[in-house]
Amino acid sequence: MQVKTGEAAQKAIVKGVNAVYDPVRLTIGPAGGNALMYRTFGRGPRITNDGVTIAGAIEPKDPFVKLVAEAFFEACSKTNEIAGDGTTTTSVVGGHLLNKIYENINANAGSFVKRDNVNVMAIRNQMIEASVAVIEAVKKQAKPVKTIEELEKIATVSVEDKELGKLIASMAWEVGVDGYIDVVEGFKGEIEHEVIKGMRFPAKVPNKVFVNNQARYEMVMQDVPVLLTNYNLDNAVEVGELIGRLFKEGNIKKLAILAPSFSDSVLGNLFNSQRIVNPDGTVSPSGYMFYPVKVPSLRSEQFEDVAAYTGATFINKDKDMKLSTVSAVDLGFLGRLVVKDMEAREDAIATGGKGEKTAVKERIEELKKQKAETKMQNHKALLDRRIASMSSAVGIIRVGAPSQAEGLYLKLKVEDAVYATKAALEEGYVAGGGLCLKEIAETLPQSILTESLKAPYNQIQENAGGNLKIGKDIIDPAKVVRLVVEHAVSVASHLATVQILIPETKDESPADGYNAIARAILKASGQDKKGNGAGEDDWDGEIEEAMRDNG
Repeated sequence: MQVKTGEAAQKAIVKGVNAVYDPVRLTIGPAGGNALMYRTFGRGPRITNDGVTIAGAIEPKDPFVKLVAEAFFEACSKTNEIAGDGTTTTSVVGGHLLNKIYENINANAGSFVKRDNVNVMAIRNQMIEASVAVIEAVKKQAKPVKTIEELEKIATVSVEDKELGKLIASMAWEVGVDGYIDVVEGFKGEIEHEVIKGMRFPAKVPNKVFVNNQARYEMVMQDVPVLLTNYNLDNAVEVGELIGRLFKEGNIKKLAILAPSFSDSVLGNLFNSQRIVNPDGTVSPSGYMFYPVKVPSLRSEQFEDVAAYTGATFINKDKDMKLSTVSAVDLGFLGRLVVKDMEAREDAIATGGKGEKTAVKERIEELKKQKAETKMQNHKALLDRRIASMSSAVGIIRVGAPSQAEGLYLKLKVEDAVYATKAALEEGYVAGGGLCLKEIAETLPQSILTESLKAPYNQIQENAGGNLKIGKDIIDPAKVVRLVVEHAVSVASHLATVQILIPETKDESPADGYNAIARAILKASGQDKKGNGAGEDDWDGEIEEAMRDNG
């Protein structure tokens, strides 16, 4: 086990924080630089100025420095997890703050001496107390988004493209605060987008024979009753009896059936029931229409969401509900349902649900309460998707570009802009370009925190050469700015109290031993070569290069 304490731990903490802080701060602002980075699995390099992506790729070799860098990155990325943006600004404020704390708590700037722990805790408590006042000031400065033009300004600042900013803002404005915009990779070399009214859920066409819109690879159904169950429909006789009963009771001639799976025999019977084979071998419509929809990935709670939208009773096998007891009153209704027959996952799109006006509203309120009570971010994200899938509109942006590297760069920018607009719709906006925190800092008594609040503005100016004018059109989501303060103060104040570092100890691999042997052989060979008249400088260069090649 490796342990560092005191001065050695302090030095590792500063190195770990600066390993993230120093490169990430160079990317902030419109004149910030890009990073050229590796990609895993041999997928080639990528270019980005996305702070969370850059910070996540930094892995110092020193285990103590790496431990600190990971802790700093994890705390800064919390802003991104909640608001979808802000890791860079959090890193700038947090990194600047930690460095200033160390300058203050040590006897001389840049040196490391035994600290006054009482003083450390006093500084920490002062920062936390001051941060509360700053957060309240951010909330007071925040203005609600009242026009699409305000949203366009926020999107444009984030994506750094006026036309693309307008597109993203228009979609965010249309889907609203409860809506959802999905950003995916496109394959046409351009930006594609659409806003879909109604509900979305993952679904598949179980067999191509049910595709009735061949041009668009879709199974489309109009004004159709809906049966909803999580039973696997594999008994053709049972399913046939069920459909016969529903058709007779409900006086209907078509039916959409949503279930996790269908056996070949069930699908064959459904397809054949739609046709009449005449004595001369020709086929005529029977007048009956069946639309089997395969939904293998829906969990019980998602089935309940679909039930709320369609007005159907969810026939849940886990509650011991039986298919034999299902009647026509258990059926829901959809004005339209489109299911894609594609290898790539495409959600089914439902509109005109029987429960869209009343039951859906109640269901959304229920999900919002669940979100407020859960603490896990992945659960919150899942609830956001479920709420969005039932809300008025869902947007999709497919990001394509001439090259893969350019497409990945643009996709990250679009994602940031989408999250920025959503955050602004939730909590309003404030002056951008670091001005909000700078102006607040100038109204407060000078302290370590107030100096660090100015760091984003100062760094943006430094990256731009010091002459950047920040106009009124440059605005930021208040939610992101608020979270920057919260998380930057939290990580800096906690790391400042650390005096002991204990990284994970890993066993050496055989490769480490081989490298050690190779180095020893190279050194021994070097002595022989020097003895045979080789110049010391020449051999030192060769051995250095050889050792570098061997890791």
